[in-house]
Amino acid sequence: MKKNLGSLVFALFASALAANSAIASDGTITINGSVTGNTCNVTGNSAGGNITVNLDRTGTNTLNSAGQTAGFKPFSIRLSDCTASGIVKAGFEAGATTDIATGRLKVLATADAASNVDLQLRNPDNSVIKIGDSSTIQGITIESGAATLDYLVGYYATGAATPGTANSTVTYSIIYP
Repeated sequence: MKKNLGSLVFALFASALAANSAIASDGTITINGSVTGNTCNVTGNSAGGNITVNLDRTGTNTLNSAGQTAGFKPFSIRLSDCTASGIVKAGFEAGATTDIATGRLKVLATADAASNVDLQLRNPDNSVIKIGDSSTIQGITIESGAATLDYLVGYYATGAATPGTANSTVTYSIIYP
């Protein structure tokens, strides 16, 4: 028994040494950051900067094949009392409702959910926003301590749509210069 215990301890020690010998130091990652106070007051159309967009109903005939879009509706994020200056924009954060490959919002899975439908965000010029990629989002210059960030959201067919609800959510943060 003592011989087996000694062999086990030696084997564990040798394994630990072998595992460490395979690790090499190739470089250092330096992270620099800055924490600031709130630089603007954010207002949506609901309490606390929240925004609700009620899309108009659209027929399945307008979304009967992949790539078709319909029902885009504008929404705004208002900034006031800004101490920051420069160009500001919303950063739409990828999360559980995001199709990472396309950057579109997936419809919430409910018993009455539409199928083959995503929701797509766009800039005011109709260029596509890929959620999780802030380089696809247009900004606006803060003027006189205020800015209004305008965007659009609408239906996007991933195939022949079936009737049902098309609800989703996305979190946003304001990206300051």
